[in-house]
Amino acid sequence: MALTTRLLLAGMVFAIWFFVYLTGKVMPQISSVSLIIVFLVLYTWLLTLSNVHQKRMSLKYPKAVNYDYQPKISVVIPCHNEARVVEKTVRTMLALDYPDYELLIMDDRSTDETAAVLKKLQDELNDPHFRFHTRAADATAGKSAVLNEALTLTSGDVICVFDADATVEPDFLRRIIPFLADANVGAVQARKVISNANYNLLTQCQNYEYSLDANNQCGRESIYGAVELRGNGQLIKRIAVEEVGGWNENSVTDDLDMSTRLHKSGWDIRFAHKVIVNEEGVVSAKALFKQRHRWTEGMMMRYLEHAGDILWSPEVSMRVRMDMLAYLVQFLFPIWMLFDGFQLFATMLEGDVNRVRLITSVIILPVVGFFTNIEILIAIIRFNRPPLLEALLSMLTTGAYMLTVWFPLTLILTVQLLFRRKRPIKWYKTEHTGHPA
Repeated sequence: MALTTRLLLAGMVFAIWFFVYLTGKVMPQISSVSLIIVFLVLYTWLLTLSNVHQKRMSLKYPKAVNYDYQPKISVVIPCHNEARVVEKTVRTMLALDYPDYELLIMDDRSTDETAAVLKKLQDELNDPHFRFHTRAADATAGKSAVLNEALTLTSGDVICVFDADATVEPDFLRRIIPFLADANVGAVQARKVISNANYNLLTQCQNYEYSLDANNQCGRESIYGAVELRGNGQLIKRIAVEEVGGWNENSVTDDLDMSTRLHKSGWDIRFAHKVIVNEEGVVSAKALFKQRHRWTEGMMMRYLEHAGDILWSPEVSMRVRMDMLAYLVQFLFPIWMLFDGFQLFATMLEGDVNRVRLITSVIILPVVGFFTNIEILIAIIRFNRPPLLEALLSMLTTGAYMLTVWFPLTLILTVQLLFRRKRPIKWYKTEHTGHPA
């Protein structure tokens, strides 16, 4: 991480500590974290109510869909050691019923049988839509580098990116491409669903986690906020990609970084919650931690690198600024709670703790847990529609899963980013095993 970014993170951590300290001196009866919780809860319910309002209005005044917008689409699938899943994905993509598209599989120097599988498919299918490209041995590593090279090998006006384990319905492109018809919309993201959600409790929790993310994305969509790309099932206009200088090859999460740079440049991103892309969830705790570690690092890095520009860029709307600010506060929330807890403990040792402050501090976690679980329940019911008792049990397990995964990871990454030396960019890929549902 660059020195300036590290200094910015250190400055933000110090500012949190100072705010906690100052609040304790000026308003000893109030926990500073409670102020942040009020802000986050109000913002979350603003998104929820706005989403409900948008659904009612769309039923009352349906928007016209521009089915005449049919640009050429380049479907690009980066692959690194994906021999177990790539054949199924290729066959799925060649079943797309869109009139004008090309399919390019980017084999990034795989050491397994990926290239052999692709060659076999090419010979067997002889489909003019399909070709694959094996990158040079000395090519720059990383998914972003793969996508930048694919940009030079394709001719579509829209770049559609899938992961190597993606499966979609044949009408996927026809249903999602109208979201890009407006000139100011630069990208659109499909809703991701875990294809092997019933494999074990871990994959089930991931699926409901995706439902929560989709519900939040719908909320952001309803206020024209900072909708984000999620890598798999994303479509971006070539003109937008070129305007922001392509994918950032120094980023470990190409999708989040691209989302922020598109917003900086004034491009809108839409979320197509009714258009689904299926992907495989990881089936072990070790693989999950590795994946979420990379996602959390990418989330934090892009905020540190771009937050200032987002907040002050004249190209960015106030709605997007407020949305990004809310998510920036969320990523700082764990360390905020940690400092607040330290301060409370110190005052207790001194025997000077305010009784009201003690009570509010004790109920903070239950309050956060309650509102988070309500969000999860709404998302589970909206996108999965299980029986009520099953939904309630799933809410509790998913809430515990998310607390176990995200809270400690944010703290760990904050320390690592402050003191770790810069690491080389490489394929931080999720291992796909081809496990059935």
